[in-house]
Amino acid sequence: MNVPSMLSLSDVLQQITASNEYLLLGLSNGKALCDAYGLEPFQHAFLSAVQERLRPYGVTDQDITVVNQVLLLVGWSNTGLPLQPNKDLYLERIKAALCYEPVQCGSARIQINVFSSWLTLSPYEAPNSSQLRSLANAIAFSEVIPQPREQTRDDMALAIRFYTDMQSDKVVLSFQPVVSIKNRQQILYYEVLLRRNESADAANAATSCAPVIQALERLHSTERLDASVLWTVLQLLKQDPSLHLACNISPLSLHDRTCWRLIASTLRKAPKLAARLTLEISETTAVFDLHAAAKQLNSLRVLGCKLAIATTGAGLNAFRLAKKLGPHVIKIHKTLLHQARNQGSGPGFHSWLQLPKSMSQQVVAEGIETDLDLQLSVDAGVHAVQGHFITPPTVQPPWNGAVPLCVRDSFTPTHNPVSL
Repeated sequence: MNVPSMLSLSDVLQQITASNEYLLLGLSNGKALCDAYGLEPFQHAFLSAVQERLRPYGVTDQDITVVNQVLLLVGWSNTGLPLQPNKDLYLERIKAALCYEPVQCGSARIQINVFSSWLTLSPYEAPNSSQLRSLANAIAFSEVIPQPREQTRDDMALAIRFYTDMQSDKVVLSFQPVVSIKNRQQILYYEVLLRRNESADAANAATSCAPVIQALERLHSTERLDASVLWTVLQLLKQDPSLHLACNISPLSLHDRTCWRLIASTLRKAPKLAARLTLEISETTAVFDLHAAAKQLNSLRVLGCKLAIATTGAGLNAFRLAKKLGPHVIKIHKTLLHQARNQGSGPGFHSWLQLPKSMSQQVVAEGIETDLDLQLSVDAGVHAVQGHFITPPTVQPPWNGAVPLCVRDSFTPTHNPVSL
């Protein structure tokens, strides 16, 4: 892993004395972007965009120091950092200003994702090593699995189109119930799914967002989407105190970042709302920071949120995370159930489920498409089920008086995500 050089950062810090408050910016997936679009053209485009987008915040070009290919150090030399009642919210606004619009690199448009951290310098104390380590780890994990240049460019085109659609209210929430195996009229919660609405007829034109979510994971740019969906879900939970909802989160988003501190601050003030929220972590990426994910999820569980981990059975990270957390729910991916159905291996499915049963309070089988799927799940002893055979997902919320709900981009410059 290409961990950013903390030695080079220390060298830079020793030469800068104009300010004692800095913003450290790290670029996610920087090596892949430099490879896909050219090292010098991309670096120039990235630095120029940061300089232009931070000027309204009182940052001059001379206040920005390039530490290495993936780190920028930003100071406020003239006035110092403006006094802010909520520094995390201020930092999130800066990040929105940096990342909301794509960076123009020649004829290419590139959606960037930056990691950020405050850095307070003192002649008596060293910089906060835990903050630096967190940012370094986040950058390093974004470089673990390099993608071919063509894949990066194709993924970027999908990402830019998706965020344009989200800003145009074309990305909507869809809802599918998870029901008790003992009483299918008892809805435990609704899982919130993403759909892209290509026309005014949302009910008939909505399509799956799975391809773009996979592209965002390859780009290591999931945080913006996850935060946008989660803030939208929190608003919905506030509006209807009877709802229990589950929101999908990529494990790649679970680092110590400002968006999570803002979300935690909101949930801390609304424990009854937190108790109606389930965070579902999907096993959609092979490599992520297990320690950071567990730490972040544990902090949210302390606030009252329920945790669910979805596993395909193909990798070990989901079970490692489950072992650390002891989640409320482990969800079994439909491929395992369908394999048991097609191969007639009901006993094998039953035997395989013993491990997730021992690690969680409830086991949910998803992908129930036939009566046989349901019977296999019953025989295996799952606690709840979900799937088209039970109820298909719908963008029309299945409760009285509700209308289809668009996802609000949390990076919209005028949007205040904590004003619930």
